[in-house]
Order: sequence, then structure tokens, then C-alpha cells
Amino acid sequence: MRAQGAWAAATAVAAFGLTGCSIFGSSSPSPSPTSTTPTMPAAACAEGDSVTPPDIADFTLDGVAAAQFATPLVVPYNGLKGSSDGQPSVLRLEVVTSTSGAPVRFRATGAQLLSSLTDDTLGEPEVTVFSEAGPERCVASAYLFSTVTGPAKVVVEGLNSAEAALTVITTREASRDVSLSLSAATVDAGETVDAIVAVTDVFGNPIENASVDLSLPAKGPGVFVTGANTFTVLTDPKGRASVEIQTRANKGGTLKVTAKGDLAACQPMANQYTCKVDQPVPGFAAASGPQRRSITITEPGVTISKPSPGTAYSTGELFDVLGTTKGVKEGTTVRLVAGDAPAGASTVKANGSFTFRDVLAQTGGSGDLGYVVYVGDLKPIPLDIRVKLFSIVSFKRVEAGLKFRVAAGAWPNGTIIELTRDGKGTSKLEVTESGKDVYLLAPDTPGFYQVQVETSRGIVYGVNVQPVL
Repeated sequence: MRAQGAWAAATAVAAFGLTGCSIFGSSSPSPSPTSTTPTMPAAACAEGDSVTPPDIADFTLDGVAAAQFATPLVVPYNGLKGSSDGQPSVLRLEVVTSTSGAPVRFRATGAQLLSSLTDDTLGEPEVTVFSEAGPERCVASAYLFSTVTGPAKVVVEGLNSAEAALTVITTREASRDVSLSLSAATVDAGETVDAIVAVTDVFGNPIENASVDLSLPAKGPGVFVTGANTFTVLTDPKGRASVEIQTRANKGGTLKVTAKGDLAACQPMANQYTCKVDQPVPGFAAASGPQRRSITITEPGVTISKPSPGTAYSTGELFDVLGTTKGVKEGTTVRLVAGDAPAGASTVKANGSFTFRDVLAQTGGSGDLGYVVYVGDLKPIPLDIRVKLFSIVSFKRVEAGLKFRVAAGAWPNGTIIELTRDGKGTSKLEVTESGKDVYLLAPDTPGFYQVQVETSRGIVYGVNVQPVL
């Protein structure tokens, strides 16, 4: 037989070198008898011509009537010569014709056609062959294969037509290429990541039930959902599978994920995970081999931006605490504690910040209480601040009246401290040397004396009220 008509562009198989003895093997078309015996007629049909199509009948695929054919066609992952019983990679299509030497056209969708396994080099969606005379019948034949899984259909046309539908599949043994992706490349410590693998054959078809081994470093900052650092998945009908990785809380770093074909080999009955270039068929690209990806894990951290380290406040003064976090989830609880007592509550915002407004500066009986910020279960962050006493310390009667000694707290130079009696001002003094005690005078009048400073947030009163009898 000889192929006729215009050839379409090369198919994917052509790119893999489906030529000659390599992918096609040494098989040849099933021969029609060409000799006769005394009991056989010289020809089974009339001689036709190269223009007039014949009547066709008895359409078969590998000898099975088209209407009864139900065997899936397997992609030629081992070449067309790699067919096995029950898993053909190429089918011989044949019809009986009414004349010999007449044109018969084969058309395929979802597959490719060859007029010969020895002479043709490319699969085509359509071929025209000429019927041949045998001792008992005249036939026209072609060969069908496909590199794409899914439904396929072939139509044979003479004066009449016949058709057959079939399914193209791949197989687990065709597993060759592994891909690996991550649901996220950067996460906060304690968050989860999905490792997603996909397995395909040499033609890019997804492989179902393919085994893929995943691994993580033994002492890395993460484990699989099982708590182990190895995990084997089986792919679904789309050739995909995934497993959850749990990163360790409060531990940052880089986590390397590796995926490779399970029991990797390059054997027809096993898989093609380790096949090199031109294996098992000339023109095949090398298998992908193990795949690796990295997850960047942000270790949680807290930075206090306000107050600045070493800031001093006066007792009774109000101040703000501002902070930022990294690697901490939005909504995480933040607590401010002064000594053993709660001093404020906040949460981490979407941008990682948190705020405490109008925190009251206070001291203990023998020194600073100590302010500490707690972000979730992270290590406590002490505030680097000082709180100084602002209060009347003592008084005495002098010739001018009453003289009050006042601990001036941390008020800066230029601050006005006012002395009051029963809530009414009696005298004022400007701080000229911050941090040192000051003295205020008042008439010797009984009452309750207090000091105060007016600020943008309101009046700050001294700690102690001094009664004078």
C-alpha cells in the first residue's frame, strides 16, 4: 500500500522520532495472501481503478469487528513495538473492499494514522490507501495509534462508510515525569503548606495511581501532617496528589522539599522515572528526575517602636506602646503587664502592628514595676523604660510659710509644676533641671496639698496628697 494525498503537520509523536526500526520496530503490515492454490480463485474481487472508491464492509480493529471492539488503546510509551496482549499501542484497521486498486480513506480524531509501520515516518489524521486483492477477498488497511488520552474515533470511507469509537489510555508503568509545587513559598512559622505533585507520561498525559515519595530534612523546621519527614502519595485521575506540611511554631529558616518517583526505574513493567534521553525510544527526552522546592519560613519576632529605649516617664503620666511583628498571625492576642497586673490588651493587625494607648506610668514601693509585652506564646518583651516618682515628699514650716519638697519625676525642663490646696492653685514653679527635686512655697494654711502638671492628655497629679493641719 502507498499513502496518498496531502500530509498534515507533524504530530507530537513525530517529535519523538517515530521512525524506522526504532519506535515502529521491525513489524510490518499484516500481509494479504499473494499466491494462489489450485483450489483458490485467482482473485477475490474485480479490479478497480485509482479514482473510483469501492464498496466497503466488515470493518475490523486487530481482527475484531468494530461494533464489538472494546479494548483501550495505550499510548506508545514504549514505542509502537511495545504493544502487549490486552494493551495494544497500535491497531491494524481493515475493511473488505469490492474492488482492488481502489482508493479508501481513513480519518481519525483523537488519534493518528499510518499507512504502513515500515515506510511511514509521521502519524497523520487522515490517510488514503489502495485496496489490495487477495485469493479470498480484497482489503484496505491502515494503522492507528495515539499519544493523547481520551476518546478517539476513526472513519473509513469508500462508496459507503464505517466508523469505530475507542478510548485511549495511559498506564501506571508509563510514569516518567514528576513536577512539584507548593501552595505557598513563604509562610510564617507554625503555618501549613501543601506540597502538590503531578505525574505524567512522556507525552504529558496525567498518570493515575502513580507513587511519589516526598521527603523533608530530618531536623528541619517542618514535618508532614503525620509528624514524619517522609511521605508517599498516590496520584488521582488527574495525575495529582498533595500532602500537608506543618511548619514548626516559632522556628524560622528554609525548608527543602523533595519529590521523586517511588521505586524509580526505567523498565517496561515498572516505570520510566529514571529513563535517560532516548530511552526506551530514540527521540524521547530524559525523565524529569527528582524535583526540589524550598519554603521560606519567617521566624516570629517583635519590635517595640515606641517608647524608645531608655525613655523616662513621671508617675501618673500616660504613654503609648507601639510595636510591630513579623511571622505572627493577624488577630494574635497581645498583653501588656505591669508587674503582676494587666496594663492593657491588644491584637496583631493585618500589617503586623499592635498598639496600647494611654498606658499609666506607675512604680512599686521600692522601684519600677517593670512593663512586659506578651505576644501570643512568644518570649516576653520587657519595655526599656524608667518611671520616676512625681509627688510631694515632705514639707516643713518656714518663716515664709510652708515649704514643700517635691519629687519632680521625669518632667523635662520648662515644665510647670503647680501646687494646689484643696484643689485650688497656690503656687507654681518651672523645672530647670530635669530629674531633681524641687521646692514650692505656700502660705501656712491648713488643707490638703497636691502637685500637678497640665499635659496634652490632661492633668497629671502627684502620687501622694499631703494633709496640713
